[in-house]
Amino acid sequence: MKSLRSMIDGLRRPRPWPVASALIVLALTGPLAADLRSAPLTPDVFGTEKALRRQTGVFEDPWGRVCAQPTGALSFSAAVDLALCRNPTTRAAWASAHEQAAVLGAAESAWLPSVGAFASNRSTSGQHVDATAHIVDMSQRTKDVAANLSLTLYDFGGREGRIQVAHQVLNSTALTANSVSQQTVLAVVQSYYGAAAADDLLEAAVHTEAVYARSLEIARSLQSGGVATLADVLQVETVYGESVYSRIQAVAAAKEAHGVLAVTLGLPADQGFKLEKANVPAVPPALTTQMADLMAEAARQRPDLGAAQAVRDAASAEVTVARAAGRPTLSFGMSRSAADITGIPSQNYNTVGFSVTVPIFNGFGTTYGIRQAKAALDASEANVEQARLSVSLGVWNAYYGLTAANESLAATAALMSAAARNEEVALGRYQSGVGTILDVLTAESGAASGRQLRINAELGWQVARAQLALALGRLTGAQPLSQDAAP
Repeated sequence: MKSLRSMIDGLRRPRPWPVASALIVLALTGPLAADLRSAPLTPDVFGTEKALRRQTGVFEDPWGRVCAQPTGALSFSAAVDLALCRNPTTRAAWASAHEQAAVLGAAESAWLPSVGAFASNRSTSGQHVDATAHIVDMSQRTKDVAANLSLTLYDFGGREGRIQVAHQVLNSTALTANSVSQQTVLAVVQSYYGAAAADDLLEAAVHTEAVYARSLEIARSLQSGGVATLADVLQVETVYGESVYSRIQAVAAAKEAHGVLAVTLGLPADQGFKLEKANVPAVPPALTTQMADLMAEAARQRPDLGAAQAVRDAASAEVTVARAAGRPTLSFGMSRSAADITGIPSQNYNTVGFSVTVPIFNGFGTTYGIRQAKAALDASEANVEQARLSVSLGVWNAYYGLTAANESLAATAALMSAAARNEEVALGRYQSGVGTILDVLTAESGAASGRQLRINAELGWQVARAQLALALGRLTGAQPLSQDAAP
């Protein structure tokens, strides 16, 4: 039998297997080292990150991306890309998905054996009881080396159930990250076009103020010529003062809207942007898809519905785990030990065996655990049905919301044209001494209202398109909202 010293000396001699093992490890972990989120000593051997990406669709993982700010005017597509990269809510959802991917990997590791090692080198001096149970008064050195391996062979579905739970929870969190990303795109639509609308409303307020200033100048000129009265001048001065106030409020609203946009993009509120002018078609494309087809499409690809279904599947697997907790477990184990103790013959031995663990009674804990798991499954089934109903209502509301938005564009276009002609005629009649100042102010107010309604209609149309795309589960970026995208 070899002594412990000879074993240690043998390990010190160079052998080819450590070099080969190191090369194998480097070969396995080398490609992973290129990933900024991977470490060479923590490879994803179970491919959990690939399982995550299968559920996140076309969205790119924001972690590890370089979120560069665009130069020049900010386009809508650039705003969407920046928000998907920098928005904290989106990044948190992705981080939760990565966390659950690691949980799945930890569950998958139950298929592999657990291997451990132990080594010690102790020295005992003074009067003590030695290994032979005798009291001695001499120094004693003890050297121990041990290695062990354990593996669960069968546990009546408990291991498979825990892995299935982790896998379905990963599907749920990954689909949630997909859903949060789509919600982020909608937030960009609302904030980007909201800021653009606020800029347009400010421009309209400035124009209205200038119109009333011109009308005030005309009224004063006519009064000095004896054609208009002081009452006319005072009426225009009142409306002009109101327009100044409206312009001041429009300035504040534009600043606030740009702050909301910056924060939505994951930037400080004082980050200024110049926005590209949005193109709104004169005649928006009509909705041609049948409602039943839209409902079916949403049921297939809405990520929040898929997340609810994954939670239900995880709850179903939890029932299997709860049942397995009351059943036997078969395990295999082996160990190798060596010990060298002063005055005692050296020990070097192996241990191999099987073990069966049988739960007999745990105070009915297993019974109630099964009942709890079944109740949770029933609740998750109800949540799936509620999510399905919410999906159908979302499609219904978004469809008719976009229908109304299309009609609003056409209506406001006609309104602006008529209001502009009315304003021009009323002012001409007043300058000719035929019309009244009330006619002028009414026409100018109508024109100003028409401009505001048109701006709000364009904003509503942009948001309504995005809401329908979100309701269908296809709001994966700026492309689904392009002019040539199918409604």
